[in-house]
Order: sequence, then structure tokens, then C-alpha cells
Amino acid sequence: MNPDSPFLIGIAPEHRPALLAAFALPLVLWIGALLVETGRVPAGGRIAAAYRSYRAAPVTLKWLTWLLLTSAVVHLTLPLGHSDGGTGLLFVGSGIAYGWLALRALAGRPWRLYTALLLVATLVAYLVVAGTGQEEPDHVGIATALVELSALGLCMIPAPGGRRAVRGLASSGFVTVTVVVGAVIWVGMFAAHEAEHGAEDGQALAASAHAHDGGHGSGGHGHGHGFTARAQAGVIMRPVAGAATEAQEKGAAELAEATAKGVRKYRDLHAAQRDGYRAAQPLQGLGVHFDNKAYQSDDRILDPERPEQLVYAIGGGKAVLLGAVFQMQTAGVPGPAVGGPITRWHAHNVCVTIAPPGFGVVSPFGTCPSLTLTATTPEMMHVWTIEQPDGPYADDVDPVWARRELAKHGRALVR
Repeated sequence: MNPDSPFLIGIAPEHRPALLAAFALPLVLWIGALLVETGRVPAGGRIAAAYRSYRAAPVTLKWLTWLLLTSAVVHLTLPLGHSDGGTGLLFVGSGIAYGWLALRALAGRPWRLYTALLLVATLVAYLVVAGTGQEEPDHVGIATALVELSALGLCMIPAPGGRRAVRGLASSGFVTVTVVVGAVIWVGMFAAHEAEHGAEDGQALAASAHAHDGGHGSGGHGHGHGFTARAQAGVIMRPVAGAATEAQEKGAAELAEATAKGVRKYRDLHAAQRDGYRAAQPLQGLGVHFDNKAYQSDDRILDPERPEQLVYAIGGGKAVLLGAVFQMQTAGVPGPAVGGPITRWHAHNVCVTIAPPGFGVVSPFGTCPSLTLTATTPEMMHVWTIEQPDGPYADDVDPVWARRELAKHGRALVR
């Protein structure tokens, strides 16, 4: 399965077995039901009894069963992607508990309190891990949290006819829990995104040295946990297949060399500003983009001397050019892949609204907020002009190398 396919953007590699297990659950249960219906499973066995109980259960209990079983299979398969034995045992234990509670609920035995306690404990554990940076929230983790929040809602909200005060407290409590969980996940996603560009120098230096020892590639990724950063940015990578041919490798090398030569005049930020480049964000950071509106509509594609954007590292009163960004004029039109799988183009999904400030940010659960529309930008491609471990076509520039470049070759912003 291609790790850069649009489907897998935002999904941690170690969580993919759990995702597959969740998708397989309906098929497995359907086969089990078919075996019971055709008499191939003993009518007096537990499987047949559970199936009959499920068929007779009210809708809310059926939903609860699905939610608990989904969480169960996810937790049971999570150890396949985690090497920590202690954490794996906790996953297995919680998975077994969720399955047991689903069967207990179907059997008509008390389940509400036990289920609520387990759900709260699982959610708290996930928030601690995500909130302290031990693990980045990805789409599988977020979706599982949504499943568990839904199950918790079925536990907390009493059936109609109960006392109004109890229903009100339960409803308020559920809303509060949902907001807290969403807020922590949201903060964790943004923190992980920023950490890609602002890791501690010592940690980033070690990572850079490790990557440097492994050789210089032209199609690698510039960050170790790109699934979060790319998902938070709404990145859509164009799918590619196969290895690059000799001609494509040559084309990629020639484009990188021509781009480095073409933007050399913009090593001085003032020269770029004189030619119409304007900052699209505050003048501080390791990836400040400057747009040139005229070049974005001049019908010139992959012109090394007129890239649509430039990227600078800016800090301490200095700026240094890191690379260029080529951008298509129209959304949905693919950029020329002169280097095949090496020269990867990508687009961004953006949340747009008519209300101020005109745009929205990705919600804590990976979607655009209500009352906003999802718009896709034209395709674009980075070409980094500084030497770094992952080469000129990496997803992002290595922060250590960007800092080094700024320290060695940064030019004063104020003359």
C-alpha cells in the first residue's frame, strides 16, 4: 500500500493494521451471522445466543454493540504496530474488556457503569499520550476517540422518562467531555505540526546526522512524523507508481540545478521584494513563503527564474533563501512530472467561509467546521536549493539544516 496515497495521508504507519481490522469487522460479523442463519453454528452456543440477543435488542443497544466492538478490534490490533510490550498489553487488555462489555450488554446484564469507566479511562489515557507529545494524534486515533465518545454518550444519557435534572447534568457532562477531548486533540495536532519546524536543536541535530549517515535521497520526506503535519495542512499528494526511470532522474536533477541557478539572485530578500514577492505570513520562522501574484498568472510553468513562490528562513534579524515553489494556475490541473515519482506535486484542502475572517481551520476531528466549504488549491511542488539530507524534492526542509543555513548565510533584513 503506497504510504503517500491520499487515503493514507494523516494515518500513522503503526496504526494501519488497526484501521484494516476496523474495516474488516463488518465483514467478519456478517459471515458470523450467515453461519448462524444457515445452521452451521450450534444453535445453543454463545455465538448464536449473542446473535439472537443482538437481533432482539433496541436500536441504541445495537449501536452500542457496534461501537464497543469497533473499539475492541482497534485496541486488539494496535500492538501489531507498537514495539512497547507494556503498552501492547494495555491495548490487548482494553480490547478484551470492550468485547466482554459488548457481550454483557447484549446478554441483558448491567453494563452502563463498567462501560463508562472503561471509556473514560481509555480517553484520558489517549489525551495524556497525545497532550504530552508521546504520540501524535492521527486519523485512526481521532476516529477511535470519536467512536468511544459516541459510546460514552450512550452510557451517560439516560433513557427518556428519567428525572429532568439528571438528564440535564448528563447532557452537559457529555458536551463538556466532547469539548475537552476535541480541544486536547486539536492542540496536540497543532503542537505536532509546529514541532516539525521547531524541534529542539539537539534532537533535530541527532535526527539530521542519522539521516545524513543514511545517504542523500531525492525523493524522501523532510520530517519524521509527516502524517500529522501533512494532514493538519490538508495536504493531498498526487499518487505515483513505480520507480523513476533514468530519464526522469536526469530531468529531476536538471530541474533542481536550473532552479538553484535561477533563484540565486533572490538570496537577497530585498531583491525578491523588488520583483514583487510578498510575504504570505509573519516574517519569522524556518519556512516563510513569499508569493508573486504576477508570476502565478503568467502562463509560465516550471520557469526556474520566475517561480510562483520563494521560501526563506527568517530569524534574528536575518533571512536566507531555502528554495522555491512552483505552482499551477488552475486547481485540478496536474503539474508536469518531469522527474516522475521524484518530482511530487501536491495540493491543499482549505476551509473557506463567507464570514470573517474568510477561512476556517481544520476541526479537531479532521474536517472543515460547519458553515465552511472545502476548496482545493492548485498543485504545487517544492524545490529546495540548499543541501539537506533528503534532497531538493523533500516534503519539507530539514530544520537543522535550515538553522545552519540561516546562521552561516543569513543576510540582514534591515540595511
